[in-house]
Amino acid sequence: MKTETFVPATNQVVKSDSRIFFRNQLYDVKARVKNVNTGDRFAALLKDISGSGMGLATSEKFSRGTIFEISLEIPDGFGPLKLLGRVVWSQELDFFGVRTGVVILNPRFMSVSRILKLFF
Repeated sequence: MKTETFVPATNQVVKSDSRIFFRNQLYDVKARVKNVNTGDRFAALLKDISGSGMGLATSEKFSRGTIFEISLEIPDGFGPLKLLGRVVWSQELDFFGVRTGVVILNPRFMSVSRILKLFF
């Protein structure tokens, strides 16, 4: 599915992507992340999430293709939600720090339903 955003005044395409779900903005949900390539572990903040990906605030920039093991503490009584993700982009945003876009590699039905139930 391809989405397009139009500017009403000029009716020109501004942005196009392949997102499956709408991304919901969040306010700094804590995540524990393991870089599978190096074994390094670090804390990150989840800034936005959908059923197919997420945006993380990280302490450093990562190469495209880096694999992450992500653990989210979701207060739904079931313990941490563990996801496997691949970095699709990572960039430094001036005083906002580094933002990293991650696509979920194992979007199992139960994982996606927990995300959608809690955040949407």
